[in-house]
This record gives sequence, C-alpha cells and structure tokens, in this order.
Amino acid sequence: MQTLLLDYDRILAGLSAPVAQVIALSVYETVGSTNDVVRDHANSDVLAGVVVLAEEQTHGRGRRGRAWHSPAGGNLYLSMGWEFDLALERLSGLSLAVGAMLAEAFAREFNIDLQLKWPNDFYYDGRKLGGILVEILPERHGRQRLVLGIGLNVAMPSSEPPPIDRPWTDMTTVIGAPIDRNELAAVIINNVTRGFMEFETRGLPHWLERWRSRDFLLGRSVTVNNPSPLTGTAAGVNEEGALLIEAPAGQCAVAGGEVSVLAFGELS
Repeated sequence: MQTLLLDYDRILAGLSAPVAQVIALSVYETVGSTNDVVRDHANSDVLAGVVVLAEEQTHGRGRRGRAWHSPAGGNLYLSMGWEFDLALERLSGLSLAVGAMLAEAFAREFNIDLQLKWPNDFYYDGRKLGGILVEILPERHGRQRLVLGIGLNVAMPSSEPPPIDRPWTDMTTVIGAPIDRNELAAVIINNVTRGFMEFETRGLPHWLERWRSRDFLLGRSVTVNNPSPLTGTAAGVNEEGALLIEAPAGQCAVAGGEVSVLAFGELS
C-alpha cells in the first residue's frame, strides 16, 4: 500500500512551537542511512535537534550492523542528533526511555498499545513493528553526543515479502486504516524532543516503570548471546536498564546482547 509522500512543510507544521525552535529538519528521497546523514553533522557545532527523514534507505541498519529492510515510500525512517550535558554512564538505558516515550505517545495519539522488547524493539500482538538504534558519538566540549535512529513499519509493500526473520506487522494493519507518515513523524519528533529534555534532568527512573508495564519478554524463556549463550527466564530490568535473567545458576543482569525467545509467542 502506497502512502502519502513525506512533506517537509507538513511535518514542520505538526511540531509544537517549543520543539520547532530547536529542530533542524531535512527530508530526502533516498539516502544510504538516515543515521549516517545525521552523523555527517558530528564535526560541526550543531548536532542537537538535527532530524533527517528519507523515503528510502539503501543501506539501513539495525543493531550489531544488521541490515534494516527499508523499501521506498511505505515505512518511516527517521534519525535525530542530540547532545546531553551528562556523564556517559547516565545514558545507560536511554533506548528503554525512548521506547517508553514513543509507546506512551502512540497510545495517546493512535490508540495503539505497544509492547517493548529489550532493549530496543517495538512489538504489537507478538509481532515486530519497528525498532530503535542509539549510536554514541565521541564527546565534544564536555557533552555526550548521539544519533537516535527509528524505523517503523507503516505500510509494508505487499508486492514482495520482506526479508524479516520473525513475525512482523505494520501500523496500517494495526490501526486498520492508512496512516499519514507526516503526522506520525511530527508525533515522534515532538515526543522524543520533549523526552530528551526530561531525560536530561530526570534520567532513566522517570521512564522505567512505564517501560516495565510494556515488557514483552517478562516471564518468557529466552537465550541471550553475549558473548556466550545464556538461557533462562526474563525477569524484567534493573534500575540501570539491564535485562534480568533467572538462570539455573541464579539471577544475573545482562547489559547487552541479542535476545532470542524460545517457543516464540508463549509465556513460560
């Protein structure tokens, strides 16, 4: 299903006045990766508030360098640059905070109740809807700089099945009607910008309970590969955003890694 083209003026018009003041928006037809376009600003003195959207990515990527399927004209590919006046360790769990920010916004604006899969995926009814990629850049002038990438399935083309190795869905299917990607982009930019400003002062705890209420893995049998496989039952996250696993040897906290769900879709 083809959606309306991304429109710079319509997205800008959807931003709140305070957010519009700090956003430098660009919309492209085709890029290699929206994250890479934002990274090109990293050597300048202006990174915070740089937002890039594209109709198509030819080299989109997810976590651990995996390719992110990015067909033209149907989905949403958005990246934002930001700077925090925080110590690097204070950014721990930021992807969880972003997940909670957007889950709350989607519930409010689109009546969609998202599930959040640690550390950075959006799910609906057990199917993947999108994901987040946070890339930390070298510190500059004492500030932590990063690029946030967001990919959402909006109206996945039906002409050819996408090369996605797990159950997936898109927002058109979830809502049951076409969705305006310009409106969607504005909702994301508004809420992430305000959320980043809150994160600066309130940190992860402000978002953690909201994330926990949508924890997709909680109670499921999982395997974490980092660096060797660890199998057990997902038991939530700790105050730093690390995944807790109840394993035969006892509970342990996992700060990073790839999580696979055993008996996918079923709770243990």
